[in-house]
Amino acid sequence: MEKTRVRKIFTVSVLVLAIVFVALAKEKSVDSIWAVSPLKIDGLADDWESDPFHVEKKVKTEYAFRNDSDSLYVFFKFSDAKYLSSIEITGMILWIDIEGKKNKDLGVKFTKTKVSADEFIAILEKQQGTISDERKESLRASKFYFISRAEAVDKKGDPIKKNEGDETVKGAAFNVSVQQDAVTYEFRVPLKNLIELLSESDAELGEVVGVGFEWGGLTDEMRKAYMKGDASGGTGRMGISDGGKGGGGAQGAGFDGASPAGLTALRKMYKKYSFWTVVRMAKNQ
Repeated sequence: MEKTRVRKIFTVSVLVLAIVFVALAKEKSVDSIWAVSPLKIDGLADDWESDPFHVEKKVKTEYAFRNDSDSLYVFFKFSDAKYLSSIEITGMILWIDIEGKKNKDLGVKFTKTKVSADEFIAILEKQQGTISDERKESLRASKFYFISRAEAVDKKGDPIKKNEGDETVKGAAFNVSVQQDAVTYEFRVPLKNLIELLSESDAELGEVVGVGFEWGGLTDEMRKAYMKGDASGGTGRMGISDGGKGGGGAQGAGFDGASPAGLTALRKMYKKYSFWTVVRMAKNQ
């Protein structure tokens, strides 16, 4: 009787350990490479040709990491345009868990925003100081501009503002490049500046960092526009645009009027994608 009981306990213990080992085996863990010098964030693969790339098969993407003492650099490549979803509108969120887990306590939302010439001038003056009238006239030759933004966000996707009216992450940057057979992104995440946004805790960067990628889906603005009927009959692309050149992306909604069934179809068309990996940070040799 006692032997039977011990045998059952042993069997259960083995099964538990097996499950744990399987879970650990499935946990993605990749190495970052030390960045000898800061990378130029241009969205191109030139600086990454010698780096090991990691694959996320479910969304046909490849990615790689580098880091220095201050920042994490990320290269991200889409090989299939259908997985872009609505990234041009939603942008990409990089979730950062400095404990090497998968908590969405802190993220950086990278987006490109279309602004008018006057709005662009106001932004430049805030960053660079007063602009001459001659340069303003030159800038107004273009009706609009695209500007890159990097906002710190919480688990709900809402901006984290350390100072009133300022939710941007100092030192963060990204760029995108459209090729014939791929769309590539390049990011710089200033980890030290980002950690300062973790309230007033004494958070420190560890040897491993959890990094989550999230993009696509419907924004509140997209839902509201559809329900108003603004999305009917559209043929424009909501993937990636590059001055009118081909960048893939899904076709517009093309629905006649707003309806629950149409909204469901819209959600299926513009899916939200996400996945996590654990990055082992490189040390300066």
